[in-house]
Amino acid sequence: MDVERAREIIATRPPRRLRLGELLHDLGARDRDPVAGDEVRPESLTVGELVDKAAEGGFGFLIGILTLIAIPFFGLSTPFGLAIALGGAQMLIGRSKPWLPQRARRRALSMSMLDRCAGILARRTRWLARSTRRRWEVLIMPRAIGLGVVILALGLALPLPIPGSNLVFLLPLAMYSIGLLERDGLCIALGHLCLLVDLTLMLVFGGAIWMALQRIGGWLF
Repeated sequence: MDVERAREIIATRPPRRLRLGELLHDLGARDRDPVAGDEVRPESLTVGELVDKAAEGGFGFLIGILTLIAIPFFGLSTPFGLAIALGGAQMLIGRSKPWLPQRARRRALSMSMLDRCAGILARRTRWLARSTRRRWEVLIMPRAIGLGVVILALGLALPLPIPGSNLVFLLPLAMYSIGLLERDGLCIALGHLCLLVDLTLMLVFGGAIWMALQRIGGWLF
Protein backbone atom coordinates (compact mmCIF):
# COMPACT_ATOMS: atom_id res chain seq x y z
CA MET A 1 0.00 0.00 0.00
CA ASP A 2 1.49 3.36 -1.01
CA VAL A 3 1.78 6.36 1.29
CA GLU A 4 -0.99 8.37 -0.41
CA ARG A 5 -3.45 5.49 -0.09
CA ALA A 6 -2.58 5.08 3.60
CA ARG A 7 -3.19 8.79 4.17
CA GLU A 8 -6.59 8.57 2.49
CA ILE A 9 -7.63 5.68 4.73
CA ILE A 10 -6.50 7.54 7.85
CA ALA A 11 -8.34 10.69 6.75
CA THR A 12 -11.62 8.82 6.28
CA ARG A 13 -11.53 7.11 9.67
CA PRO A 14 -13.93 8.53 12.25
CA PRO A 15 -12.19 10.51 15.01
CA ARG A 16 -11.27 8.51 18.08
CA ARG A 17 -13.84 8.72 20.84
CA LEU A 18 -13.19 8.50 24.56
CA ARG A 19 -14.47 5.29 26.09
CA LEU A 20 -16.76 7.37 28.29
CA GLY A 21 -18.39 8.69 25.12
CA GLU A 22 -18.61 5.20 23.62
CA LEU A 23 -20.48 3.92 26.67
CA LEU A 24 -22.85 6.89 26.53
CA HIS A 25 -23.60 6.12 22.88
CA ASP A 26 -24.25 2.49 23.79
CA LEU A 27 -26.97 3.77 26.11
CA GLY A 28 -28.57 5.71 23.22
CA ALA A 29 -27.23 9.21 23.88
CA ARG A 30 -26.53 11.34 20.80
CA ASP A 31 -23.96 14.10 20.32
CA ARG A 32 -25.73 15.36 17.18
CA ASP A 33 -29.23 16.14 15.95
CA PRO A 34 -31.31 13.07 15.03
CA VAL A 35 -31.54 12.11 11.36
CA ALA A 36 -33.98 9.98 9.41
CA GLY A 37 -33.47 6.31 10.15
CA ASP A 38 -32.27 6.75 13.72
CA GLU A 39 -33.70 4.03 15.92
CA VAL A 40 -36.39 4.84 18.47
CA ARG A 41 -35.00 5.23 21.98
CA PRO A 42 -36.53 5.72 25.45
CA GLU A 43 -37.20 9.23 26.74
CA SER A 44 -35.31 8.57 29.96
CA LEU A 45 -33.05 6.13 31.78
CA THR A 46 -32.71 5.44 35.46
CA VAL A 47 -29.54 5.84 37.47
CA GLY A 48 -29.76 2.09 38.09
CA GLU A 49 -29.43 1.44 34.36
CA LEU A 50 -26.34 3.65 34.32
CA VAL A 51 -24.88 1.69 37.23
CA ASP A 52 -25.58 -1.58 35.42
CA LYS A 53 -23.73 -0.19 32.42
CA ALA A 54 -20.94 0.78 34.78
CA ALA A 55 -20.39 -2.93 35.38
CA GLU A 56 -18.67 -2.82 31.99
CA GLY A 57 -16.91 0.50 32.48
CA GLY A 58 -16.33 0.14 36.21
CA PHE A 59 -16.15 3.07 38.60
CA GLY A 60 -14.61 5.22 35.87
CA PHE A 61 -17.89 5.29 33.95
CA LEU A 62 -20.06 5.93 37.03
CA ILE A 63 -17.84 8.79 38.23
CA GLY A 64 -17.54 10.20 34.72
CA ILE A 65 -21.23 10.24 33.85
CA LEU A 66 -22.28 11.72 37.21
CA THR A 67 -19.55 14.37 36.87
CA LEU A 68 -20.74 15.28 33.37
CA ILE A 69 -24.35 15.57 34.55
CA ALA A 70 -23.30 17.88 37.40
CA ILE A 71 -21.44 20.29 35.06
CA PRO A 72 -24.22 22.00 33.09
CA PHE A 73 -27.26 21.43 35.30
CA PHE A 74 -27.62 23.83 38.22
CA GLY A 75 -28.75 22.33 41.51
CA LEU A 76 -27.53 18.78 40.83
CA SER A 77 -24.04 19.11 42.29
CA THR A 78 -25.14 18.16 45.83
CA PRO A 79 -27.04 14.89 45.12
CA PHE A 80 -24.61 13.78 42.44
CA GLY A 81 -21.64 14.81 44.56
CA LEU A 82 -22.90 12.50 47.30
CA ALA A 83 -23.44 9.70 44.76
CA ILE A 84 -19.89 10.14 43.46
CA ALA A 85 -18.58 10.11 47.04
CA LEU A 86 -20.38 6.78 47.59
CA GLY A 87 -18.67 5.36 44.51
CA GLY A 88 -15.29 6.62 45.70
CA ALA A 89 -15.84 5.10 49.14
CA GLN A 90 -16.52 1.74 47.50
CA MET A 91 -13.24 2.00 45.62
CA LEU A 92 -11.52 2.91 48.88
CA ILE A 93 -12.75 -0.26 50.63
CA GLY A 94 -11.82 -2.45 47.66
CA ARG A 95 -15.12 -3.17 45.88
CA SER A 96 -14.72 -4.20 42.25
CA LYS A 97 -18.14 -2.99 41.01
CA PRO A 98 -20.21 0.08 41.94
CA TRP A 99 -23.40 -0.18 43.98
CA LEU A 100 -26.15 2.36 44.76
CA PRO A 101 -29.22 2.05 47.03
CA GLN A 102 -32.58 1.34 45.40
CA ARG A 103 -33.93 4.86 45.94
CA ALA A 104 -30.99 6.35 44.06
CA ARG A 105 -31.20 3.67 41.36
CA ARG A 106 -34.83 4.61 40.62
CA ARG A 107 -34.01 8.26 39.90
CA ALA A 108 -34.85 9.00 36.26
CA LEU A 109 -32.52 10.91 33.94
CA SER A 110 -33.90 12.39 30.74
CA MET A 111 -32.28 11.30 27.51
CA SER A 112 -31.85 14.96 26.59
CA MET A 113 -29.63 15.28 29.68
CA LEU A 114 -27.47 12.41 28.46
CA ASP A 115 -27.45 13.95 24.96
CA ARG A 116 -26.03 17.12 26.43
CA CYS A 117 -23.33 15.13 28.24
CA ALA A 118 -22.44 13.33 25.00
CA GLY A 119 -22.27 16.69 23.26
CA ILE A 120 -19.87 18.05 25.87
CA LEU A 121 -17.58 15.08 25.30
CA ALA A 122 -17.79 15.29 21.50
CA ARG A 123 -17.18 19.03 21.19
CA ARG A 124 -14.85 19.87 24.04
CA THR A 125 -12.64 16.83 24.55
CA ARG A 126 -11.55 15.90 21.02
CA TRP A 127 -7.99 16.86 21.88
CA LEU A 128 -8.15 14.63 24.95
CA ALA A 129 -9.39 11.67 22.90
CA ARG A 130 -6.35 12.02 20.65
CA SER A 131 -3.86 12.31 23.50
CA THR A 132 -4.98 9.59 25.94
CA ARG A 133 -3.49 6.10 25.80
CA ARG A 134 -2.41 3.25 28.07
CA ARG A 135 0.61 4.41 30.05
CA TRP A 136 1.95 4.74 33.59
CA GLU A 137 -0.49 2.06 34.75
CA VAL A 138 1.44 1.68 38.01
CA LEU A 139 -0.28 4.92 39.11
CA ILE A 140 -3.76 3.40 38.71
CA MET A 141 -4.25 2.43 42.36
CA PRO A 142 -8.00 2.15 43.09
CA ARG A 143 -7.79 2.80 46.84
CA ALA A 144 -5.73 5.99 46.42
CA ILE A 145 -8.04 7.16 43.63
CA GLY A 146 -11.07 6.33 45.76
CA LEU A 147 -9.76 8.52 48.59
CA GLY A 148 -9.25 11.40 46.18
CA VAL A 149 -12.72 10.92 44.69
CA VAL A 150 -14.36 10.97 48.15
CA ILE A 151 -12.63 14.23 49.10
CA LEU A 152 -13.45 15.93 45.81
CA ALA A 153 -17.04 14.67 45.71
CA LEU A 154 -17.76 15.90 49.25
CA GLY A 155 -16.39 19.28 48.21
CA LEU A 156 -18.66 19.18 45.17
CA ALA A 157 -21.65 18.38 47.39
CA LEU A 158 -21.13 21.53 49.46
CA PRO A 159 -23.58 24.30 48.46
CA LEU A 160 -20.89 26.94 47.97
CA PRO A 161 -22.28 30.39 47.06
CA ILE A 162 -19.41 31.10 44.64
CA PRO A 163 -20.27 30.92 40.91
CA GLY A 164 -18.13 28.37 39.08
CA SER A 165 -16.60 27.00 42.29
CA ASN A 166 -17.76 23.47 41.42
CA LEU A 167 -15.33 23.33 38.50
CA VAL A 168 -12.36 23.01 40.86
CA PHE A 169 -13.85 19.70 42.02
CA LEU A 170 -15.31 18.55 38.69
CA LEU A 171 -12.06 18.85 36.70
CA PRO A 172 -10.00 16.38 38.78
CA LEU A 173 -13.00 14.03 39.03
CA ALA A 174 -13.18 14.00 35.23
CA MET A 175 -9.43 13.29 35.03
CA TYR A 176 -9.83 10.35 37.43
CA SER A 177 -12.72 8.99 35.35
CA ILE A 178 -10.85 9.21 32.04
CA GLY A 179 -7.70 7.78 33.60
CA LEU A 180 -9.61 4.75 34.88
CA LEU A 181 -11.45 4.11 31.62
CA GLU A 182 -8.49 4.69 29.32
CA ARG A 183 -5.94 3.09 31.69
CA ASP A 184 -3.97 6.35 31.44
CA GLY A 185 -1.80 6.94 34.48
CA LEU A 186 -0.96 10.46 33.33
CA CYS A 187 -4.62 11.47 33.75
CA ILE A 188 -4.57 9.92 37.23
CA ALA A 189 -1.44 11.90 38.09
CA LEU A 190 -3.10 15.11 36.90
CA GLY A 191 -6.14 14.27 39.03
CA HIS A 192 -3.90 13.83 42.10
CA LEU A 193 -2.16 17.14 41.32
CA CYS A 194 -5.49 18.99 41.04
CA LEU A 195 -6.58 17.39 44.31
CA LEU A 196 -3.48 18.72 46.10
CA VAL A 197 -4.13 22.19 44.68
CA ASP A 198 -7.75 22.05 45.87
CA LEU A 199 -6.73 20.93 49.34
CA THR A 200 -4.19 23.76 49.56
CA LEU A 201 -6.79 26.31 48.49
CA MET A 202 -9.31 24.95 51.01
CA LEU A 203 -6.75 25.20 53.83
CA VAL A 204 -5.75 28.74 52.87
CA PHE A 205 -9.30 30.04 52.46
CA GLY A 206 -10.54 28.08 55.47
CA GLY A 207 -7.82 29.63 57.62
CA ALA A 208 -8.61 33.10 56.32
CA ILE A 209 -12.32 32.66 57.04
CA TRP A 210 -11.59 31.36 60.55
CA MET A 211 -9.36 34.36 61.30
CA ALA A 212 -12.02 36.73 59.99
CA LEU A 213 -14.66 35.10 62.20
CA GLN A 214 -12.38 35.41 65.22
CA ARG A 215 -11.89 39.14 64.56
CA ILE A 216 -15.62 39.67 64.10
CA GLY A 217 -16.24 37.80 67.35
CA GLY A 218 -13.68 40.02 69.12
CA TRP A 219 -15.40 43.16 67.88
CA LEU A 220 -18.83 41.94 68.93
CA PHE A 221 -17.87 40.57 72.32
